[in-house]
Amino acid sequence: MNVDYVCYWNRFNDDIEFMIGHKPNLFWQITWRFVSPAIMLVIFVFYFITKVQETPMYKAWNPESDNFPTLEEKEYPTWIFAIIFILAGIPGLSVPLTAIYKCLRNRCCKKDNEFKQDDLNTIAKQVHLTDEATKNKPDIPETADGR
Repeated sequence: MNVDYVCYWNRFNDDIEFMIGHKPNLFWQITWRFVSPAIMLVIFVFYFITKVQETPMYKAWNPESDNFPTLEEKEYPTWIFAIIFILAGIPGLSVPLTAIYKCLRNRCCKKDNEFKQDDLNTIAKQVHLTDEATKNKPDIPETADGR
């Protein structure tokens, strides 16, 4: 859904047309391009806001407590948030940053030798070539021994 939104609207429509036989109508194009990404963005923002407002806690044993065998909740130290960002935030940012970089590079720096559909080496193309070769194969008469 978001792949369509970033760079490839027409290609995505062509793929849908190939699958179902006609291009998607205006309702689906508006839904895929604007409504669905907006809904996902709203969900993400509200989830992020609710998680940021919570204080992360963990349960631990406190041997000095009067109720020793029970667990008590403690707050994480502040330095742990830097570790969380390093371990989860930076790798998570690499995906959208790479997508933005490639999208901008493709729009700004067009190559002379653009990718052509004929350059694809797919199974469907190989089957088509095999079918063409079989159609153009000359009939060889059989020999007396059946070969």
